[in-house]
Amino acid sequence: MKGKLERRVVVLGCGNPFAGDDGVGLEVLQALRETGELPDRVELVEAGAPGFGLLELMYGYDTAIIVDAVMDPKGEPGRVLQWEEGDLPAKKTAALSVHDIGIRDTLAFGRRTLPEQMPSRVAVVGITVAGTERWHMGLTPAVAGAVPAAAVAVKKLIEGQTPK
Repeated sequence: MKGKLERRVVVLGCGNPFAGDDGVGLEVLQALRETGELPDRVELVEAGAPGFGLLELMYGYDTAIIVDAVMDPKGEPGRVLQWEEGDLPAKKTAALSVHDIGIRDTLAFGRRTLPEQMPSRVAVVGITVAGTERWHMGLTPAVAGAVPAAAVAVKKLIEGQTPK
């Protein structure tokens, strides 16, 4: 678009492909790559399960979109959820190790320590999973079926729209 400043966007696909449904964030990135419809200003990054390392992957970008599996014991697997940073739910239990740090706490740490490096906007697209199974590759059918809808949600966020 002429005259409009193009904002740099990073999409961080989180998860472990060797833990069943936990790899859904990586599958959403793959779906986005396959469309080939993303602007040059967008970078897709396989983040794995980074904990505080998530911050380094988003420093210097205008917008960060995190895509990850979400545990919801009361909900159905395969639902696509979305939050802006300020709306992220609080973790109900205290972290036991750095691997237990949630996205909300990680972002708060980044805003306190290097606020000038943090993106002005952070959004999260979550896909509900029934659980994760170590040493198992592949998504369950309900979670795999949600990958296209999650990719659409990410595309809408990139364009500044809020998915419904």
